[in-house]
Amino acid sequence: MLLVALTLTLAGCATVMGPYYLEQEQYEEGISVLGERLKENPDDASSSYYVGRYHLALNQPSEALPFLETAARLEPDNADYAFWTGVAYWALLDFDRERAAYLRAVSLDPNHISAHLYLGHGYMDHEQWGKAIEEYDTVLKLDKYNPEALYNRARALAALGKTKDEIAAWKKFLEFYPDGSMAMTATEQLNLQGDFTYRNHIIGGRNVTLRSAAFKPGTSELEKDSKPSLQVLTAMMQVNKKLRLHIVAYVKGDKSLARARAEAVRETMLNGVRDVDPQRLPLSWFGDAETVNAGGKQFPLDESVTFITDLR
Repeated sequence: MLLVALTLTLAGCATVMGPYYLEQEQYEEGISVLGERLKENPDDASSSYYVGRYHLALNQPSEALPFLETAARLEPDNADYAFWTGVAYWALLDFDRERAAYLRAVSLDPNHISAHLYLGHGYMDHEQWGKAIEEYDTVLKLDKYNPEALYNRARALAALGKTKDEIAAWKKFLEFYPDGSMAMTATEQLNLQGDFTYRNHIIGGRNVTLRSAAFKPGTSELEKDSKPSLQVLTAMMQVNKKLRLHIVAYVKGDKSLARARAEAVRETMLNGVRDVDPQRLPLSWFGDAETVNAGGKQFPLDESVTFITDLR
């Protein structure tokens, strides 16, 4: 009874302490503490697993693998243990065993999001685009906002030449993740296909992805989806008191409507805001199409609004 109680106590400690050292990023201390417990109980799968995870976090896959393999051997029905052996194999460039580990994980748990995601990444690396999309679709059924699945699914569709589906996939990614380097790349790819629903702008020395201003047909009334990006610009101007933005509107064949739209954009940006002087938002308008260069091609936009940092 004493031996059983001791074993349960050790296992319980690993269950509690294991995640703690990961969350606190105290990997070396975790290796020391749980390593001592493994000396007392070499068959403690949980301790072995976490020691392996700590070594991976320290970029020591060779040291991690034996611990992770031990954990997977001791608890062969644990999908997480199988998955993390796959991560170690990946770090050691053993891609066949990596894939086998992920397949093992999803056979144990068909809803294992990370295993499906990493299987997708592996298929992408081997240019197996269709299989990659299948894995990413599985991930998105389980987690519809998963950024890596949304982003890489669009890449796979691009590789297959499915332009219409690719455009829809980039838009879906940008709907949920309009900020950061991935958003900028997604926008570049979208623009290369002649779609300018989103555009990258240099605002005050920063690269910013914005949803393009859209209006109800033939009017200067902004669509609801256009307003959040304008609020982002207003917030930037509130932080940077020296920032001036030139609002430039284009409507082919209707200069007066272009002017009304430029004014509507400024009015929306200033709505409810007292600390941004309207003079920091000068306006220009043209009754012509805007010409946009993307990927060595020129795209005429009959209706658009763009923003230019005014350095005066």
